[in-house]
Amino acid sequence: MSVLVRARRGLTLIEVILVIGILGLLTGLVLVAVQRARQTAALVQNKNNLRQIILAVQEVAGQDEGKIGNLTRSFMPRISFPCDTSLFFRLTPYLYGPRVMPTDLSTAAWSDYFSPKVKVYQNLADPSWDYDPAFANQPAKCSYGLNMFAMDGSLSFASDLPDGTSQTIAFVDKYAVKGSPNFTVSQTVNLYTEIYGPLDGEIYGNRRATFADRGWEDVVPVTDLATRTARPSVPGKTFQVGPRPELVDPSIPQTPHRAGLTVALFDGSVQTISPSVAETVFWALVTPAGGEVASLD
Repeated sequence: MSVLVRARRGLTLIEVILVIGILGLLTGLVLVAVQRARQTAALVQNKNNLRQIILAVQEVAGQDEGKIGNLTRSFMPRISFPCDTSLFFRLTPYLYGPRVMPTDLSTAAWSDYFSPKVKVYQNLADPSWDYDPAFANQPAKCSYGLNMFAMDGSLSFASDLPDGTSQTIAFVDKYAVKGSPNFTVSQTVNLYTEIYGPLDGEIYGNRRATFADRGWEDVVPVTDLATRTARPSVPGKTFQVGPRPELVDPSIPQTPHRAGLTVALFDGSVQTISPSVAETVFWALVTPAGGEVASLD
């Protein structure tokens, strides 16, 4: 009687390689999906931040018949002390809550009083926030820029925005810090409490969280009344999309979101401006009273 013996067959090298390849592919797909989910969540959070900010502005204006007075001016003297002429600082009771004067005499307590950590002022996708260890704990950092061209000194929703509240940008994405590769040169840090201008033309250092700000030698819109178009004071510049912190241009806004620049308009809406937007359209949306014809639609 013969006995049939079956030989055990193991996996071949090709099969092992195939299984590893499939697992690698699945892992890659999962990582891509997770990364996209994180980016989507960060963008949603960013839009919510800007929506809260512009709604707080409308609430402040609503308390004085649609006006906001005593705002920072581009040519104001250099003051490195929190002051309610900074609109971001004025909004803190609405976005952070009441600030209670500390009884503790420590420097940290007073720093938290004058420069509270307002979560709404941080875009979680901003890669510059903790980029430089020297500024990791810097109080009053801000991932957004106020349209200084529209809110220079005062603002009346009725008379100072003839281009329309739905056609004028109020706030934009803006990196909190301009970094440097080796952390040895001057940085630019956008602070929501600062109201002073540059020292002797120097654009680095602590600056106010604004854009289109003449006082900081930013790029600003220049309107051609004959053609009713607006162009940047430095040709070709609008905003940066996803730059590394050390490549930030402090004179214009930048966004970490590949979809484009997130902006809050004066009507309370929040939209995304495509990276391919024409410079005439972008800068027309910055001017509150240029009479240009521009739309995000």
